Amino acid sequence: MHKNLLIAFTTILLIGFYACSHNSQIIKPLVTPIDTSTHHITDTTSTTDTIKEVLDTSVCFQRDILPIMQTACAKSGCHDAITKKSGYNLTSYSLIIAKGVVKGSASTSKLYTACISFKMPPSPAPRLDSTQLTFLKRWINNGAHNDTNCVVNCDTTKFTYKAALVPILNNYCNSCHASSAASSSGGGIVLDNYNGVLVQAQNGKLMGDIMHTSGYHAMPLGGSMLSDCKITQFRKWIAAGSQNN
Repeated sequence: MHKNLLIAFTTILLIGFYACSHNSQIIKPLVTPIDTSTHHITDTTSTTDTIKEVLDTSVCFQRDILPIMQTACAKSGCHDAITKKSGYNLTSYSLIIAKGVVKGSASTSKLYTACISFKMPPSPAPRLDSTQLTFLKRWINNGAHNDTNCVVNCDTTKFTYKAALVPILNNYCNSCHASSAASSSGGGIVLDNYNGVLVQAQNGKLMGDIMHTSGYHAMPLGGSMLSDCKITQFRKWIAAGSQNN
């Protein structure tokens, strides 16, 4: 009798030991490696509490930043290749990031802080508008990459003065041709209001300049020629009567 009880007791202990050992293998946490290049761990006690970093690709150097630098900053007497005022040459990507840009930190980048404090561009040139300042800030904070082959934000079916042409004029022309700067740097040509643009559209200089036609002044000055799409928008606007629409 005692022998049978001993055998039964021993069997129960063995079963319990096996069950505990087996369960410990089941509940052992499985650690999955995380690619830290695409994830940011916000809680170091858990590898599942992660946030995927999403790169802001809505700002492109070649499309959004270089035109601002070339037209608003890299002008004669300022930061062009000849003058290089204060040692800044802002005519190309390599030169722009060589001085005054801290990749990933717009707040410590002199290129941005000088613009946001309105020290640059200097008067009488117009200040960068809120859109341009936002582009510059986001570009630097994203790492100040040399983005090329950018998607063109342009639609030739849209060619109204206010929605299509004014943004182009602001980005590519008005650093020299705003009312405040036209007499000193824009040859007296004003392009920051409808009447001024209308005069240039009617006398043919607007299209001659932006198409780099022989006998005209190639514009934007010191910058790349406008895209075919943007030139088509101007052409269609003029063909439709150059309306203040």
